[in-house]
Amino acid sequence: DLYYGREFDNDYLEFILKKQGWREKSTFKENISYEIASLVSKGKIIAVFWGRDEFGPRALGNRSIVADPRDLRVVSKLNFAIKQRDFWMPFAPSVLEEHAGEYFINARPARYMIEAFDTKEKADELIAGLHQADRTGRPQTVNNWNPKWRQTIETFKELTGVNGVLNTSFNLHGYPIVGSPEIALETLENSGLDGLALGNWLVLK
Repeated sequence: DLYYGREFDNDYLEFILKKQGWREKSTFKENISYEIASLVSKGKIIAVFWGRDEFGPRALGNRSIVADPRDLRVVSKLNFAIKQRDFWMPFAPSVLEEHAGEYFINARPARYMIEAFDTKEKADELIAGLHQADRTGRPQTVNNWNPKWRQTIETFKELTGVNGVLNTSFNLHGYPIVGSPEIALETLENSGLDGLALGNWLVLK
């Protein structure tokens, strides 16, 4: 896998929450993956900052912004209120690897979000994560490398019947992917995000 970067334990994250003035808006969740999937299924846009940084240019579930791929309205909110980028820039879906063939033509493992595929009709379930012009998708197929990320998608599937979520990197346009809990909280504060999973701490506005 590519999860080689820094990791912060929950005690340290609580210290940062107190220091930054967010502790009273935070709740410790043993099953944080379920909480994130539940919020996303209800239309919330949530950032995740847990585990080790991904090595490379893609957010693969540890420094990601997660949204419901069924709802095209999230594209406008992501672009203008959160990512602060141009409307035409596409997002990407993260899908359970064993279900990729339901959505993509000639599907195969594509774990790094660098390969594009033509899509099948069922991919309408992931419409917000497809390219607007031609409905191609640039997925991350999710195997067992990242249990917390996989559990999030599995729970979203249980709640909605959809085998994937919209995934984009946790950063504002023009800035690097968030690399510290302090910057994670600053990004939450200065964007239209609805909440943040900081380790096992759920931070809601």
